[in-house]
Amino acid sequence: MARPMLAAVVVLFLAVVAGQALPGCTSTEPAAETTEAGERALVLVSIDGYRWDYLDRAGVEQPTLRFLAEGVRAERLVPVFPTKTFPNHYSLVTGLHPSQHGIVANTMRDPERLVDGEPARFSLSDREAITDGRWWGGEPIWVTAQRQGLTAATVFWPGSEAEIAGVRPTHWLPYDGDLAYADRVDQALEWLDEGSDLVTLYFEAVDTAGHRHGPDADETNAAIEQVDAALARLVDGLRQRGRLETTDLVVVSDHGMAAVSPDRVVLLDDALDLDAVDVDWGEPVGVWPEEGQDPAALAEAISALPHLTAYPKADVPERLHYSDNARIPPVVVLAEEGWTASSRAYVERYPDRPSGGTHGYDNRDASMHGVFLARGPSFRSGHTTGPIQTVDVYGIVAEALGLDAAPNEGDAEAAARVLR
Repeated sequence: MARPMLAAVVVLFLAVVAGQALPGCTSTEPAAETTEAGERALVLVSIDGYRWDYLDRAGVEQPTLRFLAEGVRAERLVPVFPTKTFPNHYSLVTGLHPSQHGIVANTMRDPERLVDGEPARFSLSDREAITDGRWWGGEPIWVTAQRQGLTAATVFWPGSEAEIAGVRPTHWLPYDGDLAYADRVDQALEWLDEGSDLVTLYFEAVDTAGHRHGPDADETNAAIEQVDAALARLVDGLRQRGRLETTDLVVVSDHGMAAVSPDRVVLLDDALDLDAVDVDWGEPVGVWPEEGQDPAALAEAISALPHLTAYPKADVPERLHYSDNARIPPVVVLAEEGWTASSRAYVERYPDRPSGGTHGYDNRDASMHGVFLARGPSFRSGHTTGPIQTVDVYGIVAEALGLDAAPNEGDAEAAARVLR
């Protein structure tokens, strides 16, 4: 080999060994920049109801989400069951399934805690309930951060309004669906300016449009563009502050959306006397038998109906992790994707319902899956990975923040798939 060529080869080898980039060379895994203490931060964003395939939807302007997808993109984010808003949001930040953290539904009862002789009740619209820390188990990421010396701030997130294990975020807001998205973003940026290490942001427009109009509607596409514009404001705000390259941005959703129709309704009246049981309607349906009724017999009768499968709580498939909690109804009724269990009285009163879209179905259904995107100094660049589970997100965020995670049910290897 000629001496000049040999010298060039030696230089190239030494540069590769030393991890140095030669002029004109590019790397898909650049080293994270060294920053001063306090400059690094993470913003966790939830887009409620943003289905995993919305990002590839033709004709929908979402340049900011696609910019974030240039970091890490999971093929999909697999939600916990039930595929509802509160259970999944709280699983995202605790790494626990609903049976373990206790938020088993958006609306639920606790037969082990009585109020005026009746089981305590919880619902999204009950301010007293959602601020009561007794409903919320596990350790959410803002509690983990606060306990380990970081500052956490939440611009909305289920659970963030309650004192959990004696801890609240340093900064938090009571949920206000009327608060403009620009104001939400500006509040997040202000708290970052004040030194917050972890900030959460929540946007509900995509879920609202999906429920009202269906997942394929123009209104849902417009809601996606609205949220993307809010994220553009966040990215621009970070860039203007010189913090875009030192801030991790993680975007998730709680679930997807499936179209429903009044032509796809099954009447529970055809299987049981609705006056003899108490029913929690929705997806899934929960049935609370009267004393002396056999849950197994009720489940068998309901399962004889088309498009419905019912289980006594103890027999719910293990993969759903939905048996070990007193708040889970004694009989759990799953409808096939796109079908609705209802009552004759409701259908007679509202013959054009259900319409639009809904969620809550089996978490194996692809239409229920959400999105995971991440970009920033802690995350890989130009990387696509396989599906990530909702319960994995807590551990990923904890490791990105340099925190010791609380006990959780996530995959300990998930962080290695997405972090540098």
